[in-house]
Amino acid sequence: MLGPAARGALILVLFGFFTAPSGHTQTLERVAEKGEVVIGVTNTFRPYGYVDDSGGFAGLEIDLANSIAEFLGAKARLVPVAAANRIPWLRQNRIDLILASMPVTEERRAEVGLIDPPYYASGVAVLASAEAGLRAWRDLANRHVCGLRNSAYNRVAERYGATIVPFSTSPEVEEAVLTRRCVGWVFDEATLAGTLSQRPRWAGHTLALVTDEPRPWAIGVPSGEREGPFGQLLSNIVTDWHRSGHLLGLQEKWGLPPNGFLADMNQRLR
Repeated sequence: MLGPAARGALILVLFGFFTAPSGHTQTLERVAEKGEVVIGVTNTFRPYGYVDDSGGFAGLEIDLANSIAEFLGAKARLVPVAAANRIPWLRQNRIDLILASMPVTEERRAEVGLIDPPYYASGVAVLASAEAGLRAWRDLANRHVCGLRNSAYNRVAERYGATIVPFSTSPEVEEAVLTRRCVGWVFDEATLAGTLSQRPRWAGHTLALVTDEPRPWAIGVPSGEREGPFGQLLSNIVTDWHRSGHLLGLQEKWGLPPNGFLADMNQRLR
C-alpha cells in the first residue's frame, strides 16, 4: 500500500496544483480518459518480469507495474518490450511508460525521461560456492572464473587478476561452475540473482562479492513529461516504495538475495 507522500502527489495532480507547459499532461489525461495505463515490461527476465505457468505475467517489476495502475485507479495493460523497441514505442505513444529493467545511462537520459529516484540497481557480480572462500574481488587473482564469451562483465574479473574460462551459452557456464571447473561465474548481478532464486540445484551457492560497477534502473517516460505532473507523480510513488520498505518486501517475495542499493535507499528515505 502506498503512503501519504505518493497519494498527496496524486491529489495535487488531479486538482491542477502542479503547473507544467502545454503538452506535459498528455499521459495523465490519456490514462484518465481510457481508464488504463499501458506499461512496457519485460517478459523474459525471471524473476523480474516473465510469463508464468498459467500464461500470465509475473515478477517483481510486474508487481510494481500493477502498483502504479492501482494507485492511478486504472487498469494495467502490460505490453512486452525489448531493449530495441521500448524507447521508440514510448515516443510513438504505444506505451505510457517503461518499467523493464532499464539501466540509467547518459545516452539514455538524452532519449527518454528517467524518473528519479531509481527503483532498483544491478552491477557485476560473481556466483560462487560458499566453499570457494571468496571475500573480496582481489581473491579472484590467479583463479579461473567462468564467463560468457566476449561478455563485457569478464573485464571486471580480469581487472582483479582472474583468468576467464569462456563459454558460448549460459547452460555451459552453469555446468562448469557446478562441476568446479572454475571458481564462479562473473556476470550481471540481476541475472545471477534470478538464477539463484529459481533453481534448487544452486543450494550452497551465493553472490559472493560486493557488487562492482552498480548501475541503477529507472522508470522511463516521454522526455517532456519527466518534470511535469506524470513524472512528479511517478517520482513520489518510487520514493514511497523505498521509504515504506515495499521494494525490500518484493525482494524477499521473489527470492532475491539482499540488494545493497535497496537497503541504502530505504535507510536514506525513511
